[in-house]
This record gives sequence, structure tokens and C-alpha cells, in this order.
Amino acid sequence: MIEGKLVDLVPFEDDYATYLESWMNEEAWFRAHLWERREPHTEDMVKKFIEKMEKNERGALIGFQAKNGDPIGCVIFDHEWSRVRKADVTVVVGDTRYEGTDEALDGLLMLLRYCFETRSLHRVDAVALTFDEVKFDMYERAGFAHEGTLRQHIRYDGDYVDIEMFGLLEDEWPGYETITEKLGLQPSGLEPKPKLEKKDDKDGAKDNDKK
Repeated sequence: MIEGKLVDLVPFEDDYATYLESWMNEEAWFRAHLWERREPHTEDMVKKFIEKMEKNERGALIGFQAKNGDPIGCVIFDHEWSRVRKADVTVVVGDTRYEGTDEALDGLLMLLRYCFETRSLHRVDAVALTFDEVKFDMYERAGFAHEGTLRQHIRYDGDYVDIEMFGLLEDEWPGYETITEKLGLQPSGLEPKPKLEKKDDKDGAKDNDKK
């Protein structure tokens, strides 16, 4: 676990694998990845995605949770290009109650902290659908510059949609402690949701009921 101001980064193990199956079938996942809604991601597909990211030497899948242990979502860095020292970053707010909150922003800041202060990247890139104003605000508060628009770049919900491009350079990153103090992050005060049961636990309960 890596501790932040409002959230902590955690490995994608145990409970988080259970949550990801739900998150990967929610709108936030598709918006973050610029995909149209597709057939549901099955349990097997989710497991393969986690395994793929675990083996990915140019990226990582990391969970983030509120200080009370409430799982919020995941942050991803991918397509790291070592020669240029750059990577793509993505934030998925799986629990939509936290969308637009300072906890979600802190998840992004913790990812940037990892990219710039641990991996020593020169640049990170981020994208958003043109109507995703909550994402725009989060990127801008984190210090990203809007660098352009890919016009009618994809089809989403049956329409052609623009993609907005954002970038942040290492000399524009003031450091995690500095930017969190400047932003004055405040907790949302949301109550944690009941923990999801693992499938093994559910199967065990069913077996006991049959006895």
C-alpha cells in the first residue's frame, strides 16, 4: 500500500479482482477507454486482463481506495516508451459516487507521483471524450495542458465523437506534496459501501446450504 492524502494505492489482488468485474461493465470503464459499450466482460476476461497487466513491463494496473477502505477504482499507466520516457495514464472511477470528488483527483495525483517521482518519466499523456467535462476538470486541476482535439475520432453511442488530448511534462509537475497542499484536497465524507463477497465465499455458502 502507498499512502496519499485522501486515497491509498493498493495491489490489484483479492477483493479488487472482484470489484473489477463489476467496474469493467460500467459506463466509466468504457468512457475512460474511449470504447463503445460492448458485450459484458466475463469473469474469465477480467482475470485475463489482470494477468496481462501483471506481466506488462510497460504499464501497471493499480487499485485506489478511500482512507476508510472503500474501493473507488483503478489507475493505469500503459504504453511506456522508454526512449522518450513517456506513458499514457488513465483513471477509472468504478464507484460513481466518487466521480468528480477530490478522492478521484488524488488517485490521479498519486499515479502522477508514481510516474514522475518513481519512474522518472519525462511526459504523460491523457485523453477524454469531448463531453466528459468531469474528466477535463480533473486533468486541469492536476496541471495538464489541453493540447488538441481529434475531431470525430471515434464512434460512441452511434455518433462520431471528438477526443480531447492532454499532456503534462516533468518540469510542470511541482511534486505531490506541493500540488496537494496547493489544491487543499478535502474528503467527500461518503460512507463506505458493504464489501462484495468473493465468488469463493458465495460458492462455499451455497454448498453449506445444500448440506
